[in-house]
Amino acid sequence: MNQQDEIFKAFQKALEEKFQSFNSTPNPVIDNLSPEDLSMIIYSTFEENAPIGFRKEVSDDTLSQIPFLKLTIDYLNIVKQTETLKLTAKGNLPRKICLELYQKGYIAEEMIEKGIVKLNREGDSVVLQNLKIISGFAGLTKKKHNKLSLTTKGQKLLAQENYFEILQLIFKANFQKFNLGYHDGFAEDVFITQTFGYTLYLLLRYGQETRKVEFYVDKKVQAFPSILASFSNSYYSSPEESLALCYTVRYFERFLKFYGFVDYKRQHRLKTLAEDVNTTDLFKKVFEIRSDKFTFKKAKHSA
Repeated sequence: MNQQDEIFKAFQKALEEKFQSFNSTPNPVIDNLSPEDLSMIIYSTFEENAPIGFRKEVSDDTLSQIPFLKLTIDYLNIVKQTETLKLTAKGNLPRKICLELYQKGYIAEEMIEKGIVKLNREGDSVVLQNLKIISGFAGLTKKKHNKLSLTTKGQKLLAQENYFEILQLIFKANFQKFNLGYHDGFAEDVFITQTFGYTLYLLLRYGQETRKVEFYVDKKVQAFPSILASFSNSYYSSPEESLALCYTVRYFERFLKFYGFVDYKRQHRLKTLAEDVNTTDLFKKVFEIRSDKFTFKKAKHSA
């Protein structure tokens, strides 16, 4: 190796070490995570080497209290009993099935409870629409010739009563494949879904205390300032206020609340639906922060 090659090799090594140091150094802008940790949290949220994820074990008692999981299990059992569930001409769940599932009382919808909307079809219920779509995305059900049936995986997990794996499948499908903006009027691509892992991390770090929803929104904007570009000023609200409302609807109102993972004080305002937010005991029993998976050691990790 000549001197020029040796110089280049030394330069390349120094550059690699600098990048590695940067990637593993805590940054206050992203809640003192390192860029490498943040990348894992966002892009590999539930992989084994990620800093956050599902706990290794969740008790049957805990699983039996998760509303959307209970609804999913009942739905899968109905599909199993019918072998092939015939859908309506428009591809929706039959009215009888919609009423049977909603009347389980696992998840109440305000518009239905107040009589503003009468449950006559699948489209009248946000929860039932999500249930059918997410079960398909999770690989538990399949549709053929306008009929629903269980997949081989769905049959196996249901027979084994492996409800923890079913929970993992539907939860991951809920934020990785399902369009969280399916029912709202905000733009579809607003970087909300793509950064859900970061919010999950923040809830693990801070959710045990009741905080304003703006606390999480501010941290999101600090980490990803370009997110505000998707929300323009309007007569009624600023970009920050629009983001807060979108954040609340997509994360809390129509996602985590369905699983019983968050509580919040609801306010009917243009700016936001959730005033105070905190995680529940169910959330803490299902998810965890894995302190040993971070690229640097923080003084304290709590979940």
